Amino acid sequence: MSETGKSDNSAFYLRIFILLVLMALAGAGGLWMGKRSVPEETPALPKSAGERAPLVPGKPAPETPATDPTAPPVYFYAHPQNEEAWKTVLDEVAMASDANIHQYIVPIALAWTEDAATEDPLAVLKRYIAVDPKATFFVQVSLNPDETWRQAHPGELMAVNGTPQPLPSAASQQWLEDARGALTRLMESVEGGEVSRRITGYVLRGLNDDLWLQPTEYDRSEVNRQGFRDWLIRHYQTEEGLRQAWQMPELKAGAVDIPQRPDTDNLGQVFFSLPGAQPSVDFLRYSSEITADALAAMASHLAATSAIKPMLLACYGYSFELTSNAAGHFALANLLESDLDGFISPISSVDRGLGGVGGFMGPIHSLTARGRTWLVLDDTRTGVQRDESTGQFSRMRGVRPEDIFDVQRRNFSAALVNGLGVVWSDPGGEGWLHDKEQFAEFGRMREIYAAHPAPLPGEPASSASIGVNVVVDDDSRFYQQCDVKVNTLLLNGGRDAVLRAGVPARFVLLRDVIEGLAPPAPVYIFTNAFRLSAADRASLHDHLGREKACAVWLYAPGYIDAGASADNISATIGMTVKAFDKPMESSSQFMIPGQYLEENAVIGLPQTWNPLFYIDDADADVLAQYKSSAKPSIAVKPQPSGWTSVYVAEPGLAPALVCELLRILEQPLFVQPGDPNFYDALFAGGNLMAVHSSQAGKRTVALGAFYDVQDLFDASIGWVQKDGFLLPLRTGETRLLSLKSI
Repeated sequence: MSETGKSDNSAFYLRIFILLVLMALAGAGGLWMGKRSVPEETPALPKSAGERAPLVPGKPAPETPATDPTAPPVYFYAHPQNEEAWKTVLDEVAMASDANIHQYIVPIALAWTEDAATEDPLAVLKRYIAVDPKATFFVQVSLNPDETWRQAHPGELMAVNGTPQPLPSAASQQWLEDARGALTRLMESVEGGEVSRRITGYVLRGLNDDLWLQPTEYDRSEVNRQGFRDWLIRHYQTEEGLRQAWQMPELKAGAVDIPQRPDTDNLGQVFFSLPGAQPSVDFLRYSSEITADALAAMASHLAATSAIKPMLLACYGYSFELTSNAAGHFALANLLESDLDGFISPISSVDRGLGGVGGFMGPIHSLTARGRTWLVLDDTRTGVQRDESTGQFSRMRGVRPEDIFDVQRRNFSAALVNGLGVVWSDPGGEGWLHDKEQFAEFGRMREIYAAHPAPLPGEPASSASIGVNVVVDDDSRFYQQCDVKVNTLLLNGGRDAVLRAGVPARFVLLRDVIEGLAPPAPVYIFTNAFRLSAADRASLHDHLGREKACAVWLYAPGYIDAGASADNISATIGMTVKAFDKPMESSSQFMIPGQYLEENAVIGLPQTWNPLFYIDDADADVLAQYKSSAKPSIAVKPQPSGWTSVYVAEPGLAPALVCELLRILEQPLFVQPGDPNFYDALFAGGNLMAVHSSQAGKRTVALGAFYDVQDLFDASIGWVQKDGFLLPLRTGETRLLSLKSI
C-alpha cells in the first residue's frame, strides 16, 4: 500500500472520528436543549394536578385520569348522612357515570384537631371512584367547627338574643387560625397521593345554613363587639374620625357597642336618619365585610398552601335574592379581587316552580366578565322517594315527570345561555335523583353544553347585543332601615320582571358600571342605586352619554350623598324631582294607551311610603301618575349629552311595565305583544334563546334577522330561514333554541 494511500485512509478515519464526536456532542446538546425546552411535567399534566406516583414492582400502575378543563361544567352533588343514604347516592353516581357525567361535588368533614374522629377523606372519595373510575371532584368543606371545638372556645361563638349559637363568629381570630389548620390537614390527606390529580378544587361553606349568612338579629358576642370596634378604627383611621362621623365628641372606641336592631319592617322609615343612625349603617357594612374577609382569608390560605392550584368556590354574593340587609352577603366587590375563582348559588327561592322564573341570586355577569365562574345549584324537588317497606324508588303520585324535566331544563338553559355551570343536587342523599330517566335527561343536557360551550375566560357570555343591564348596588343597602319589603319589590321583583320581558339581560354590580367594567348595553335598569357621590353621578352620566344608552332609575336613585335629599335624585336622573312632605301612598295609573299596558292600567301596590317622590319637570314626558295625588310617578326625558333618562318613582317593577318602557325606548323584544301577554321566563344571548312558559298558548317570536332555528331538546322542531315564527307552548314547557344566522 502506497504512502499516499495510507495517508488517505488516516484522513478518512480521522473524519469518521470527528463526525462521531460531533454526533455525540449534538446528541448531548439535543438532550440538554430538550430538557430545557420541555417542562418537568408534560403539558397534559399541569402542575396543579400533582406528581405521578412512582411505580412499584408487582403493583399495577395507579390510575391517572386528570381533571379535564374542557369538560362541560355540569356536576352531581349529594350529602349522604348515613349508610342507607350512601347506598342511594352511589346508585346515583352509577347513573351519572352512565350518563357521561363524572364531575362531583363531595362534602368532606374537616378534622378540627389532630386526633379528631372523622371519616377518612380518601375513603370518601374512593367510594365514588369505585363506582365511577373517571370521577373528578370539588371537595366541599363546612368551616363550621365541631362540638369539641365549640366546647373548647365558647367565647368565639355567635350570640343571638343572649343565646350562644353552634356557629363561630366571623370576627373570631381563633376560628380563622384553627380553620386554616383544619384545611391544611385536609390538603395533606388528599393532595399528593392517588386522588390528587382528580381534585379540581374546593367549595367553602360556613356560618348560618352553611351559606355564609349572618343572623338577622345580629351577632352580639363579645368577640364580634371587639371585631366591630377594630373595624371602626380601621375604617375611620382614628378615634377622632369615628367621633366626627358619629357626631359623638366624647365617644371612646373601646366603649362602642353593637347598635340595637331598628324596625326594619316599616315603609314609613325607608332610610336611616343620618348622622344619628350612622352606627347602624356602619354595623351593616361591617357584618358584610367581616364575612367577606373571613372567606378571603380561607381562600388565600388554600391558594398559598395547596399543591394542586385548586379552583376555589364559595356560597356568597346573593345580592338580588337576600332581602335582609343584615345577611352579610353585600361585600361581593371585595371578593372579586380575592383568590376565589367563583361562587355557587341555588336557583332563586322566589317563583322557582313550574312556569316560574327561577332567577339568579347574584350579579352573575360581574363574575363572567372577569373570567370567573358561577355555578347554579339545581335542587328541584323531583317527587322521587324511597318506599321504606320495599326499598324501591318511585315518583310520588300527582307529580308528572315531564313537569320536573321542564323545570330542570329551564334551570339548565338559563345557566347555559349565560355561560354558567350547573350542579344537579340530591341535598340529603334521599334519592331525589334516583331515576335513570332523569339522568338520561342530564346526559342529553351535558351533550348540549359540550356542543355550545361556555366562553373562554375574559370572553363575554354572549356575542349578541345585550338588551338590558340590570344593576344592583350592595353599598346602598347599608343605608336602608326598611329592608325586606323594599328589597322584595326592587331586587327580587326587578330581576324577575326583566327575565319575563322577553329581552336579553345581564346582571351586574353598580360599581362595575361606574368603573367601566360592565359590558355595554342599550338599556340600564338601576334597581337600588340609593347611595351615589357626585363623582359617581358624573361617571355614570359620562358612561351613559358615551354609549347613548337609556337609564331606567327605580324609586330613589342617588338620594343619599353627603346627606339625603330629593335634589340628589334630580341631579342623578336629569329631571326635577320632589319629595312628598308626608308619608304617601304608592300605586299609579298609566296615562297613555300602550301595547302592554292599557290607558289607566294600575301599576304598583297601594302602600304608604316615606319618603316617596314625584316628578315636577315641565320638560319631562309623563307616563304615569299616582292615584292618590295625581302627581307624576313615571316620566321620560332625553339628556343633553345624548342619553335618555326614565324615572320610575313608583317603588317596584312589573313585566308589563318593563315591556312598555322598552317599547317606548325602541328596544327590540323577542316575544311580540299579543292577547294575552304571557310574560314567560326568557333567557337569551349569542346564538341561544330559551323560553319557559308561564301558561299554555301561542307566542309570536321576532328575531330581528333571518336564522335557521333548531330546538336543542327536540330535534324534530325547527324553522329554516325565518326572522320570526309562531311558538305554541304548554304550561311550564321549556324550549332551548339554537339560532344560526343566514
